[in-house]
Amino acid sequence: MPDLPEIVVIVGDYGRRRFLAAALRSLDAQTLPRARFEVVVTKNYRDPEIDRSLAERGATVLFDEEPQIGRWLRHAVTASRAPIVTFLDDDDEFEPNRLAEVLAVFGRYPDLGYYRNRVTVIDGEGRPVPPSRWRPHEADPGFDELGPVYRSRTAKGDLLEIATRRTSATFNTSSMALRRELLAGDLGDEFERTQLEDLYLFLTGVLAPYGVYLDDRRLTRFRFYPGNVSRKVRWLGHAEQSYRDMVPVAASHGRPDFAEWLRRESVHFGRMYRGSSLVERVGEGAARREVAQRTREYLRYLGRHPAERRWNLDTWAAGAYGVGYVGLGSVVARFARGRTAARSAA
Repeated sequence: MPDLPEIVVIVGDYGRRRFLAAALRSLDAQTLPRARFEVVVTKNYRDPEIDRSLAERGATVLFDEEPQIGRWLRHAVTASRAPIVTFLDDDDEFEPNRLAEVLAVFGRYPDLGYYRNRVTVIDGEGRPVPPSRWRPHEADPGFDELGPVYRSRTAKGDLLEIATRRTSATFNTSSMALRRELLAGDLGDEFERTQLEDLYLFLTGVLAPYGVYLDDRRLTRFRFYPGNVSRKVRWLGHAEQSYRDMVPVAASHGRPDFAEWLRRESVHFGRMYRGSSLVERVGEGAARREVAQRTREYLRYLGRHPAERRWNLDTWAAGAYGVGYVGLGSVVARFARGRTAARSAA
């Protein structure tokens, strides 16, 4: 029996206790012996029944009200002991063999620093969602052609193309694992700033002097339901800021290709955030003066970023709703509410 656990699972539960029991049951079902992994649960609430259940499982429980996701997760990493760190969002689940397979891959590649696998999709009740209904980044079909991808520390030059054009390798924190030292230095300091932790973890793997392994196996169950954080308008604002924050980090670590991609993505999410916020406020019946101001700001943003001026509904609908609302008020507000609801359900 090892003196220290080989891998730690950081379970993050920020005010969403509904699914925590299912996430924990997926850890109970792991084929890896319990002595070989530790569990750290970090949450922003106290619940005697849940805390008692966690204690019975031998989990370390942290109460942390820090709103910054990266800082919150890094606090939990600091409280752990294992050399390899993986994450489990409270609304996701692991397949029974996931931890054993992650350790097997790290054992196979001594220089490996970062690992990521694909997902299957479940609904709010934990039932499998048919693959025909998976969104492209969930299906991640590029790996059907590529198979598993391993890049040594000196051969990561094509990871931008693989991660942004051929696969969705920056998606889902619960599919990622890395050596804890990757979060100990300046990259870890940058990780603390983020609200888009899956992007930062992937980029940490790219920028750190270690190998990267992208597994084509589906070892994580991703839960898709109306309360997903990534379906909310404010998430788009977090995405804009997180992509922008990582631009100088990528540049300073010798990856100008990633820096330019991050800059473009920040601009794209900035446009989406401003447009979606405008439509949301129209649907909420905001004052016409506020809507007029937001409309002007949105159109000015399009003016400053020509690459975002695509001739499609997604780009121009926000401005049309804003202009229409100033003139027609409640009629346009009803349409805007429907558009916001449709975007959340997509």
